[in-house]
Amino acid sequence: MNNQVAEFLKAAPTFPVHFERRMIAVPYAGKTVDVPVHIYSKTGDYASAPVLLTSGGVDTYKLDFHASYVTQAQTTGATIIAFDMPGTAELRQVPLRGPADEVVLGLVAAAKKIGNGKVCYSAFSFGGNFAALVGLSGAVDACVDNGGPVKDSFTADHIGKLPFGMFDIVANAVGYDAKPTVDQLVSDMKTLSRAALLERQANCAMYIINGADDYFVAKSDTLVFQDRPNTEVYLIEGTGHCCLSKLDKITPWMNEWLRKQVVRLTTQA
Repeated sequence: MNNQVAEFLKAAPTFPVHFERRMIAVPYAGKTVDVPVHIYSKTGDYASAPVLLTSGGVDTYKLDFHASYVTQAQTTGATIIAFDMPGTAELRQVPLRGPADEVVLGLVAAAKKIGNGKVCYSAFSFGGNFAALVGLSGAVDACVDNGGPVKDSFTADHIGKLPFGMFDIVANAVGYDAKPTVDQLVSDMKTLSRAALLERQANCAMYIINGADDYFVAKSDTLVFQDRPNTEVYLIEGTGHCCLSKLDKITPWMNEWLRKQVVRLTTQA
């Protein structure tokens, strides 16, 4: 990972947007943790625009999404702050359990000070769980959740049948160095359930999307957002987890929705 970051930074002067790597200290477990973030901006004037906090999931890191972040900076007008989801890559020191919420909420608080005070949030896969956290709680002003597990994906029946090594990938992010039982992993995952937040109706603007053929995340974890205020929900037929086979179509949809939110939040600031 250190070598990958070093090579990435060697290429940074060639990026077509303003780029900065920064450490953001946030509260965690009675102490603080330094979160390495990558900041992308079309102008370099952070204070004049909303911030878009963004991450991947348990097996997709901020380095993987570099091209997407460049595009988002260029098309949405937001200042992009990319980070690795708790339990992964450069944030692997924070296990993927309930207390990790504190780190994500700390990043939101820091983002409000970096930009114009307005914050959007966008995440793929398991990162969408934290998008649900900040969106349903109203901690941010707008959020996109693409393929996030939020409640029904955390049952023993579902977790016990995860294909393609995902059980072990998640267990590693949780902090295990040996294979846990299904019951153990279910107990850990339930600390990240958004069931209580889903009972509320005071969410920010939300864009929820996933593929109808997802084998990692239950359909109901997308459909549960239907009929919520200020929320758009899309379950796309003919594609699977995070609509990966149709990213060429859905990515412009998500970015256009975010662009409109950025315009709205720039006016309100």
